[in-house]
Amino acid sequence: MRNIEKTHIWHLDVRRKTLQLVRITRNEYTTRLDFGYQMDQMYDYDWWINIDPNTHLVTSASTKKFRMLDQLNIAVAPNKTMYSARTDWQFFSLFFAPLPLEDQKISLIEFENKRAGFNMYDIELKLSDAFIMKG
Repeated sequence: MRNIEKTHIWHLDVRRKTLQLVRITRNEYTTRLDFGYQMDQMYDYDWWINIDPNTHLVTSASTKKFRMLDQLNIAVAPNKTMYSARTDWQFFSLFFAPLPLEDQKISLIEFENKRAGFNMYDIELKLSDAFIMKG
């Protein structure tokens, strides 16, 4: 019988301007980050979002960069996901290789050496804070 690893789920409320990280799910195959994003008030109509294909995670638990493997409900640059109204929210997910299973701080890096884009730094993940689902 195969030993199936447990799924760890962190419910979060990490915000950077109008970007909100609401959940991280880690199983034996992937780490999934779920976001909500509303158009910033400084932008006018015909606004769009996308994600850079080089987006990755870094963690205090490893020296490895965890490159984005897939995405859901957001276009990869240079393509664009368009908003239909100023009040729209875009909910999207980014997928990475599984993170180490230990307490750590992670950072989402869309652009290196910039505090632009969807960069989010020092998101604390404690195993004791995770909701655990058996496989």
